[in-house]
Amino acid sequence: MKRKKKAKEKLDFSSLPQTNGQLDVPPFKLQNVVSTFSLGVSGLNLHEIALRYGSLEFNPQNFAAATIRTTNPRTTALAFASGNMVVTGSKSTVESRWAARKYTRIFQTYGIPVMFKNFEIQNVVASADVGFSIRLQGIADKYGLYVAFNNDLFPGLIFRSINPKLVFLIFCSGRIVITGARNVNDIKATYEMLYRNILVNFRFEGEAPKSHSQYRNQLRAERDTRDL
Repeated sequence: MKRKKKAKEKLDFSSLPQTNGQLDVPPFKLQNVVSTFSLGVSGLNLHEIALRYGSLEFNPQNFAAATIRTTNPRTTALAFASGNMVVTGSKSTVESRWAARKYTRIFQTYGIPVMFKNFEIQNVVASADVGFSIRLQGIADKYGLYVAFNNDLFPGLIFRSINPKLVFLIFCSGRIVITGARNVNDIKATYEMLYRNILVNFRFEGEAPKSHSQYRNQLRAERDTRDL
């Protein structure tokens, strides 16, 4: 019988010993905010709206939702017949709410009696560059219960946190992608703890690999040497 693979645990960053508290942390930048809201109606005839007004792209054979876009702010939304909407592409939570209200007004201009309801931020994606190369294998060796790292399959290390529940994609180049947050404060607090208590302890000393492929080859060579 095939043994079920054990799920990775999640690390509570607040349980880490608080070290390097005076270190300045490189800034992160929001890349995408995903939000949802309701138009307060059900049974929207997306096909008719798309044909009559042309601002919706709707092909029910491919997908059950219609696509609609705004240019200021530059966002894309999915509109479902149930009246539920999903907004992507915003660069801040405020901008995402502004875009959601604009989509509501678009439908109102069509004479459809909709309203703006139940707005929620579902996911905030951010990125950062810490400015130095990171020994991913060193992190994997120490925090193996909480990370997924197989450089032959994916160049990044996946680090999952709980309280708050976030996912960090960490690359040897020093680039970090943060996803799963519901607000910016969660990203700020957890990213700062990750940087000060983990990342700075695993920077490359001496010459660092210049690319992901070079780092992968370096790890393979080290494994081959250990296996001899």
